[in-house]
Amino acid sequence: MAQHPLVQRLLDVKFDTKRFVALAAHGGKNFPDAEGRKFFADHFDVTIQASILYMVVVFGTKWFMRNRQPFQLTVPLNIWNFLLAAFSIAGAIKMTPEFFGTITNKGLVASYCKVFDFTKGENGYWVWLFMASKLFELADTVFLVLRKRPLMFLHWYHHILTMIYAWFSHPLTPGFNRYGIYLNFVVHAFMYSYYFLRSMKIRVPGAIAQAITSLQILQFIISCAVLAHLGYLMHFTNANCDFDPSVFKFAVFMDTTYLALFINFFLQSYVFRGGKDKYKADPQKKKKDQ
Repeated sequence: MAQHPLVQRLLDVKFDTKRFVALAAHGGKNFPDAEGRKFFADHFDVTIQASILYMVVVFGTKWFMRNRQPFQLTVPLNIWNFLLAAFSIAGAIKMTPEFFGTITNKGLVASYCKVFDFTKGENGYWVWLFMASKLFELADTVFLVLRKRPLMFLHWYHHILTMIYAWFSHPLTPGFNRYGIYLNFVVHAFMYSYYFLRSMKIRVPGAIAQAITSLQILQFIISCAVLAHLGYLMHFTNANCDFDPSVFKFAVFMDTTYLALFINFFLQSYVFRGGKDKYKADPQKKKKDQ
C-alpha cells in the first residue's frame, strides 16, 4: 500500500551529520553563510520529525514517571545548565557590537528593515549556532519530566515553535531576525545562569526569577513593536526592506502568542496566586519555562 507523500517525506528525512559538524566547527570570519542557510533549508523537515518525536518522548516519559520517584539528575543538570548559560553569554557578547553598531550607524528602523552584514563572518557563525541550538534545547524538557517538575503548555509550545521558526526563517534571512536572535541570547544568558545557580543549590533571591520573566515579556514587547512597525512600512509606505511575507506572518503569530502566554504566566505566578510566597511553600514550582 502506497504511503501518503507527506508521510513518506517525513520518514525519508536524513540528517547530514558530517555537513553539520563541518559548519559547527568552522567559525571565524570566513563562515560560509550561504552554505549555513542552505543547510537549514535542506533539513527543515527535521524540525517536524523532531517535534513529533519530542512530543512522544516527553508525554510518554511523563506517563511512565507518574507512579515513580523523580530522578535527581544533579550532575547532568548542572552540566547542561552551565553549557547553555556559557553558550548564551558568549552569543550575547559576540553579537552585541553588530546589533548596536547597526542601530548607531544605519538607524533604528534600518536595523530591523535590512539584513546588512548580520549573517556574515563571525556574527553569521553565531547566528547559525543560535538557529542550530533550538533543536538541542528540546532536551530541556526531558530533564523536566524525569525530575517530575510541572510541565506547562508554554514550555513545550515555546520549544517546538521556536525551533521550527528558526530553521524556516534563516534561509530567507529577514532583517527583523536581528532582534529576535540578539534579545533571546541576552535573556537566555540571564535565565540559564539562574538555572545553573539553582541546580548548584545556590540560594538566589526570589525577585530574580520575577525579573527574568519580566525580561522575557520585554523581549516580546520589543519584538511585537518591531513587527508592527515593519508591517506598517511594508503595507502602507512600500518600504524597501529585506522582508519575506511568510516569515513575517509566522513571526507575528509566534511573538504575539508568546507575549500573551508569558504575561499570563507572570500574572498567575506573581500576582493572582501569591507570588513568591507560593514558591516558598512549593519550591518545585519555581522551575518555569525558558
